[in-house]
Amino acid sequence: MTSEFDAGAKVTTIAKTINPTTAQPGTENTQCITVNLNNPEGVYARRFRADLTAGSHHMIAYTSTKTAEEPAPKDCKPFSGIPVGFEIEPNQMVKIEMHYINTTIGPLDVMGKVSFDTVPLTTLVTKSDLAFWGTTAIDILANSTGDTGVLYQPALAGTRTFALTTHQHQLGTEMLVWYGDGANDPNKMQVADAKNWADPPLELFSPALDFPANDGNTFSTKGLAFECKWNNTTPNPVQFGEGFNDEMCFLWQYYFPSQGFQICVNSFCKSTP
Repeated sequence: MTSEFDAGAKVTTIAKTINPTTAQPGTENTQCITVNLNNPEGVYARRFRADLTAGSHHMIAYTSTKTAEEPAPKDCKPFSGIPVGFEIEPNQMVKIEMHYINTTIGPLDVMGKVSFDTVPLTTLVTKSDLAFWGTTAIDILANSTGDTGVLYQPALAGTRTFALTTHQHQLGTEMLVWYGDGANDPNKMQVADAKNWADPPLELFSPALDFPANDGNTFSTKGLAFECKWNNTTPNPVQFGEGFNDEMCFLWQYYFPSQGFQICVNSFCKSTP
């Protein structure tokens, strides 16, 4: 039984919708809008919720530096912006990106809605952020199983991770994540084992996973190891890509205190304040 969400203060929900797009059979595309949340004051987002119709593959909400709204859906490049944190500025502009694919024999009206459950900036919270880690080194032979092997990424020093989830596409059979000192750490602790690519669980950690300071270094002595596995039942080799028939191997983690949004791909990391 899931306990009731406690935001710590009165919640104001801000919801924005990317209007219906008719997807013809066999169509795969990504479309975006940019809209103003019209929040008169800065707030903290304590929870995000998404409602997606049939045909939706995923939807991502980003903060945007644009000054004018673009409410009509238009084609856009996937993953062309990343959310920069949980603090929302007054009248925050956001970009909503929806990736969809129609695998049916008839047209689908595809729509997505994102809701921000917010509390005032006066609420006593610890500012948190996101980290997005993974690899593009994916090469699965036709009619074969494949995996990445165990990879490792040290975490930002002095942070703690309180939640984590994974991301693969339709050929994914399992993504494992461990907490420890390296890929070959014999004592690393398994913290996630996602076997459902379409609906991976959100793992919550209490106490949070601790990544201690490291003599002033950017990265901790501890981090997360991860491994993705696939079963390619198609007659074609499959590699990394953003399309439904390509594959991915990523994990999202939610950490505090915030050092900005961090993205690490193939062990190359950058952060956005």
